[in-house]
Amino acid sequence: MIKLRPLPEGGTIGIMAPSSPIEPKRLENGVAYFEKRGYRVIVKPSCHARDNYLAGSAEDRASELMQLVTDPDVDLIFFARGGFGSSAMLPLLDFEAIKSARKLMIGYSDITALEWGIYARTGIPSLSTGMPATDFYMDPIHPDFEKTFWSFMQTGKIDYDLPVPANRAAGEVRGIALPGTLSVAAKLSGSPYFPDLDNTIPILEDVGEPRHKTEGYLWQAKLAGWFQAANAVIFGSFSPPEEETFDDVPSMEKVLDRLLKDTDLPVVRDVPYGHIDHKVPFPLGVELTLSFGNTVKITSTQSIFDL
Repeated sequence: MIKLRPLPEGGTIGIMAPSSPIEPKRLENGVAYFEKRGYRVIVKPSCHARDNYLAGSAEDRASELMQLVTDPDVDLIFFARGGFGSSAMLPLLDFEAIKSARKLMIGYSDITALEWGIYARTGIPSLSTGMPATDFYMDPIHPDFEKTFWSFMQTGKIDYDLPVPANRAAGEVRGIALPGTLSVAAKLSGSPYFPDLDNTIPILEDVGEPRHKTEGYLWQAKLAGWFQAANAVIFGSFSPPEEETFDDVPSMEKVLDRLLKDTDLPVVRDVPYGHIDHKVPFPLGVELTLSFGNTVKITSTQSIFDL
């Protein structure tokens, strides 16, 4: 694993918007949160840009990200929010510069495209968790989210003991974590920005997708061999849409049951990860250990940081 530079006390955080436009007050509150903790924050122009449902052109957004990557004064890169559009940046990035900089990038949702794509091309890990204009703007911030985030930032590791459903009663499984939003990851499939899934543990969640579309993405993943290649799979939160397409909608449990009925792949469900306020962070590109017993323990085998 390529280890990253830790965020120093009083360090500099760079924020840019790789996807959709940002609500100014949310960003302002998110920036204030980090400044109160003693960090210097740089906000790039994309955070104030709008081009329909995008935060500016793909060229401008990619250029801003590379500015943060190559700026020696920036210690960590936060993506302001998700939405749609970050995948268009992938062909415009300098992956060698990203690999050389070894900076932690943080985001989730549509940011899945960047995190999976950058990992596929460079092996650089990242962190899938809340962002300044989607989570850190809240007052108060959910204590479980805040606690697990700062614990990770101090240690570069996770250590969760979760009373969640699993199809294994005992034993241990290891694999490289690939957390992300299912629908975004599925749209990368077949591209040069899709990572090798051998010996991985995909950690999948989604938001606002009608149940039949979620099931469709899962079947695409199964038919493409995701679960055959993986060592285990973790399912997080699948937040429902405002309106379903069909009247007779199965539960998410039923969808997963019929998807996985013919596999002995270790499966963990209902992990607090996704578009929820009490999400826990998951590092991408880092080996995790799943230990099955009365609970499921999910731990990092080593720190993401070069401490």
